[in-house]
Amino acid sequence: MDAVGAESLVRTAELRIARIRRPPGLRIEGVVDVRTHRHLRGALDVIAPVDGDLQLDLSGLEFLDLGGLRMLIGFARTRNPGHHVELTGLAPHLRKVISLVGWDDTPGLRLGDRRVN
Repeated sequence: MDAVGAESLVRTAELRIARIRRPPGLRIEGVVDVRTHRHLRGALDVIAPVDGDLQLDLSGLEFLDLGGLRMLIGFARTRNPGHHVELTGLAPHLRKVISLVGWDDTPGLRLGDRRVN
């Protein structure tokens, strides 16, 4: 499903983040590492007040470091009870890391569709 109503929040050489309205959330593309963490944190702060479930589309990620992954998991954990963050477009290795460390059981987190490689 294509996101409707995208609004650019971050556009650097390494990272592009757009706010999407339907479903509400973010589309994250490029590289998330120590140099771009502050941009990811800022974008998550923008959508944090949204009531209800959120979707983070990760299908355009080229790289996500452990710090960035922890940030996404922590964001899901802090949602109001009954509100979820769905990670869609996950690369198989990211899904495996999330499962290996037990983060797939994180309250507020849903693992959506897999990225087709």
